Amino acid sequence: MRKYIETALPLAEINDVAIREKAGKRGHPANLHMWWGRSPEASSFAALAAAVLDFSAETSERDLALIAKTASGDKEALETIRSSLRERDSLPTVWDAFAGFGGIPIAAQKLGLNAVANDLNPVAAMLTRAAADIPARFASQPPVHPGKPKRTAYSGAQGLAEDVQFYGEWLENQALKLLSDVYPQTESGEIPFSWIWMRTVKCPNPACNCRIPLGSSYVLSKSKSATYWTEPLVENGELRFEIHEGDCPRDKESNKVGGNGARFRCPACGEITTDEYIKKMGAAHALGTQMLAVVTNTGGKKRFFVPSEIQKAAAEVEMPEEIPPGAIPTNAHWFSPPGFGITEYAELFTARQMQMLCTFSDLVRKAQDMAASAALAAGMSEIGGSLETGGTGAFAYGQAIGVYLAFVVDKMADYNSSMCSWRTAGCNIRSTFGRQAIPMIWTFAEGNPFSSVSGNFKTLLGSVAESVEHLGCGSAAVVSRKNALTMEYPQNVMVCTELPYYRDIGYADLSDFFYIWLRRSLKETYPQMFLSMVTPKEELSTVSTYYGVPKEDAEAKYRADMKMLCEKLYTSSTEDYPALLFYCFRKNDLECMKHGSTGSKPSAWEFMLDNLLTARFRINAVWPMRSEPVSEKADSTRVLIVARKDTDRRGQITRRGFINTLKRELPKKLARLWLGHVQPEDELLSCLGQGLSVFSAYESVLNADGSAMSVHDALQVIYLECEDYIEQRKAASSENAAESKEE
Repeated sequence: MRKYIETALPLAEINDVAIREKAGKRGHPANLHMWWGRSPEASSFAALAAAVLDFSAETSERDLALIAKTASGDKEALETIRSSLRERDSLPTVWDAFAGFGGIPIAAQKLGLNAVANDLNPVAAMLTRAAADIPARFASQPPVHPGKPKRTAYSGAQGLAEDVQFYGEWLENQALKLLSDVYPQTESGEIPFSWIWMRTVKCPNPACNCRIPLGSSYVLSKSKSATYWTEPLVENGELRFEIHEGDCPRDKESNKVGGNGARFRCPACGEITTDEYIKKMGAAHALGTQMLAVVTNTGGKKRFFVPSEIQKAAAEVEMPEEIPPGAIPTNAHWFSPPGFGITEYAELFTARQMQMLCTFSDLVRKAQDMAASAALAAGMSEIGGSLETGGTGAFAYGQAIGVYLAFVVDKMADYNSSMCSWRTAGCNIRSTFGRQAIPMIWTFAEGNPFSSVSGNFKTLLGSVAESVEHLGCGSAAVVSRKNALTMEYPQNVMVCTELPYYRDIGYADLSDFFYIWLRRSLKETYPQMFLSMVTPKEELSTVSTYYGVPKEDAEAKYRADMKMLCEKLYTSSTEDYPALLFYCFRKNDLECMKHGSTGSKPSAWEFMLDNLLTARFRINAVWPMRSEPVSEKADSTRVLIVARKDTDRRGQITRRGFINTLKRELPKKLARLWLGHVQPEDELLSCLGQGLSVFSAYESVLNADGSAMSVHDALQVIYLECEDYIEQRKAASSENAAESKEE
């Protein structure tokens, strides 16, 4: 039975919701923890819903509206779909081999479908467990804390969320007692909001020898209500900073010379450093830091002060003995600090930041032990094992609280490293990961975790607890951490996964920043998950080219691995439901179709389609699943390939026969396609999918010389036919509009 996902979709409505979906929205599961390349929840959910609903021409208008409403979060529409699914004798299990942050298992649970998920990366696997597995184990469990309950009745993960909040507040109070000396108030009794620091280096001029501030910016505040800037002064060979209120003169905004490279002018002698000199001094661990301002926030007004001796002394703490180990990759594409001698993750943090984060991390274990004892006192089972072994008793419940509190610590690390820059417009702190990289930051901001600054514990705890409260707890989810190429797959399942992209970002390398803190907090809870010092690096992508592997070798390995992956996905797929495979369509892929020249190798898009067809999938649809507004600057579009495990192909056909069949069948397919609402920018890709369904219905299409038509040639034929059909449709639409106007 054909499904809506193979025939028609309310694509415009789905993409509109997905584009508007923001990770910062209160209660969104993405607020549990940062993850790169997060797929919109709306598109995953809509795709799964459309994949289980049978297509019917008679009820298509109603059904498409239902799918659109569920994508936008309409609870009544969701319940209508869930109710219809409950009437079936059996439902598919959803299999996601590359779960990432767990968006697909979350969507499956919302529909009432069981999910099996996997990710090789332990950070991703941990996020998926926290989003889909753990809440389902403790569904409708009332809170166990000894305080006053906030509700009279609990459903879903509400009780779990309330306990996360309660024990998180206990943890913060304990941390404040332990750290109050290193976060002192100002002399006037105000709580510091932030401290702004600048890196320094010894002047290369032997006759000068003062410390040069590496000032990427001396502007402290561009706020309309209060503008501030700081000025470096050298007196008797000593560097100090003076703070001025008002607009900073343009010639004093920075001592950085030029746009590229670490070149800075000495404020005493005028000597200019070279990029090579700064890197040499960094490698010798000769770069220093100096506090230049203390920021307070009283009554919503930010004020800046020259640091007192008390504030300076409070920051001069010893680095803890047990710091999380881990080397930063020597890959300038994503990590510039190693080029300046910062080679260990621990070196990304000041001693006070490291002490603070270690203190919070150590308290996670104490908080989860308290929660486990309270759960036991509340009547939860004293047996049942740990979270890692599938436990559901008091011990596992306490560990669950610890998992979410460990996420708060991870989020704090993101906002509390020496790679956090200062936002002069809003007077707040930027996180370490403003983008998918860790660049070198010369002027950085250190926040007070007990204030209202970005990255404070209270705010981050609240966002995590609220996300937990909104997690679905219906169907079961099994999560593993294995290599997708070598593991044994579940059988007769509905495949729904985000295929590894051709040139992806280095998830494994980037996630080490968070892994080292998760490992410190949770290695006793998940000993197998956190065995290694850093994450596994066997990624399915071509990121190895950034580490010296020849491009040809990296691409060849990726292609061989993806071929094997497609075969494994085909074997595990059910015949009753289509496989949903998210991938990437780039501008270059379109150019290859338009102009016909691909060189000696097919494009990544053609290669992926060929792999799926070789594995014996039939491609029934392609849908652009957007997460960003359409832009000429965008190089790629996220697409959903809908493929079916098909054992009933039509045999062989000639090239001419294929073209004639395409001309005959494509209009009928596109007529059904237009039942949904497809925006003009999405028409071509959607039409191509319907054309591919004709091509992949045959065992092979034979050219005049007897050779099999390649995917590249087929795409060219389909592209031209789709372009022609779309132009005819536009012309007919314009003609009808003109006639209506005349009437």
